[in-house]
Amino acid sequence: MAEAVSRTTRRVLVINPVGVDPWEESDTKYLRGLARRGTTIDVIHLDGGPDSLESAVNEAQAIPRILRRVVEKGTGYDGVLINCFMDPGVTAAREYLDIPVAGPAESGMNLANMLGSRFSILSVLKSLGPRHRTHARVLGLSERLASVVDLGIPVLDLQKNSDRTVEVAVNRARLAIERDGAEVIVLGCTGLAALAEAIRKRLEVPVVEPLAAALKVLESTIDLGLTHSRAGLYRRPDPRKIHGYGLPLKGARG
Repeated sequence: MAEAVSRTTRRVLVINPVGVDPWEESDTKYLRGLARRGTTIDVIHLDGGPDSLESAVNEAQAIPRILRRVVEKGTGYDGVLINCFMDPGVTAAREYLDIPVAGPAESGMNLANMLGSRFSILSVLKSLGPRHRTHARVLGLSERLASVVDLGIPVLDLQKNSDRTVEVAVNRARLAIERDGAEVIVLGCTGLAALAEAIRKRLEVPVVEPLAAALKVLESTIDLGLTHSRAGLYRRPDPRKIHGYGLPLKGARG
């Protein structure tokens, strides 16, 4: 344990699950600004796929390419962060890798659960509400989820008019607080990361930015020398049944 706690360097791979990535530079700057001393962060995107993830179809398009990046690029890193609130491919990546893999939604909701008795999620679109509720149920947090309220703003439009996005987010968050009893707000898209501080300043409850939460969960997990169990859910898949990736199935430390 002494060795794990004294960890001073860690390499983190961040996978943006989109084919064309206008946020790669800004995400790199944002995450490096949050990272602990000694954390090296590399941000990459996919070799094709959706421009943003707003549906099950988008997720299905992205996951095979995410896994290919995991297999191709995971070696040499201490942890992987998949940068989307849908947590696409997180469970599958854990089956592949022997290092910690963090997803923003899982990290953000679990953190919110520790900060208040009920939390609400600010979803970008109404259609994603059922997805977020299902995710909360899978995490065992349904009773703590006060509501999912939507901004009605697509992912690629979030930063086109930042002032308007912040105004809508604050108004919807206040609705969740006053109507639904939310004590914590979780931003339901990592595309809101750059606007999180502006939203936080105008609310009286904690606001969890899930990309930051995922990074901190990942750093802490690395420092503690922990990774996911192989005893059940994340059992390593049989490589004989996996075809088409052109690379052997092995852990990031393999």
